Amino acid sequence: MPTKLLNMILVLTVAFIMSCEERYWPELDANTASALVVDGVITNALPPYTINLSRSSNVESHDYIPMSNYEVSIVDNFGNEELLNEMEAGRYVSSADGMQGIVGRNYKLILRSPDGRYYNSEFEMLKEPIGIESVYTEVEYEDSETPPYQIPGYRFYINTELAQNDSTYLFWLLDETYKFESDYYIYFYYDGTLHPVVNRDTLKNCWGSGRVFPFFVESTLSLSEPRFTHYPLHFVNTKTRKLSVKYSLLVNQYTINKNVFRFWNSVKQQNEDGGELYPRQPFQVRGNVYNVDDENELVLGFFMVAGVAQKRIFVDRPTLPVKMYYPICELTEDDFEAYGFMFIGGGTASWPLFITEDENGSRALPNQACIDCTYKGGSLDEPDFWTDN
Repeated sequence: MPTKLLNMILVLTVAFIMSCEERYWPELDANTASALVVDGVITNALPPYTINLSRSSNVESHDYIPMSNYEVSIVDNFGNEELLNEMEAGRYVSSADGMQGIVGRNYKLILRSPDGRYYNSEFEMLKEPIGIESVYTEVEYEDSETPPYQIPGYRFYINTELAQNDSTYLFWLLDETYKFESDYYIYFYYDGTLHPVVNRDTLKNCWGSGRVFPFFVESTLSLSEPRFTHYPLHFVNTKTRKLSVKYSLLVNQYTINKNVFRFWNSVKQQNEDGGELYPRQPFQVRGNVYNVDDENELVLGFFMVAGVAQKRIFVDRPTLPVKMYYPICELTEDDFEAYGFMFIGGGTASWPLFITEDENGSRALPNQACIDCTYKGGSLDEPDFWTDN
């Protein structure tokens, strides 16, 4: 389960409420505004597993408040137990060679706060994961309020393998990684002295990554057979650089029980209601963790026990007639003038400055986000799984 997932979903919920025509401000008491939030999972995948503990914040701030110095343990129904280590504030991680989730066993979470309060989840069985048959894309278009009014992109779809049980519940979390480029090569850098650059593409290639929202949760109960075919996942348009070079999607498919389904489906309902007015007031979604000695204390979030299957897909930049609509930098007269002014003054805090050249060899000092891809939130480190793909 991703770090801060529940908190991010709560923030998205509030943001959606504020965007509605008629605002609804939920009346939250002090207990709700400072409730313990639990975010974690154990699966059949190899450890380590992570449990994130935080404290909910008020509607106005949306702050992430990690909760430190807890004792956090995962226990199975055979009496095995592992105490997790707090690797950073509020982030508790099991050992890479420690307990591994086993299909058919039951697991629960035990927490002890620094002031001696105990929290438990109920034992939940780790389900046999349903496999992923395929993940693929189709070119689709989404409406835009500005020209060209129809923006192309890739819609991702999934086909699952056939489940053995008609009442199967699935939960999908998606992780994206994409390669993108800055618009200019570096010819020189300036730190009080002008230096030529040999490897001019040093800051040209970056990789971005993150969790995709929304998440997806479904039941096979209404299907003629317990499998999903051509099930739509998220859409990636061409208004950003995500599809400009190569894009990769990792699909995490969790096979969950009914309690987990009810929880995430409730969270989903709070985030997907649309229309001019907000039709359903936000409500507290209690998870499966509770205070052993005080059943009235509100605890948010969920400790999930689930079988997991994964599949990664790579897609290249779409070919014509699909057009890209992300903004591209263009050198202006100001950029060429800025190169000259660079030698006159300016503080050292902005050094080094990177300089490019046009096709005539004229030097320019452009917006550094146009020449250094890390300014757009990317990393220069190529992911290990990217090689040869």
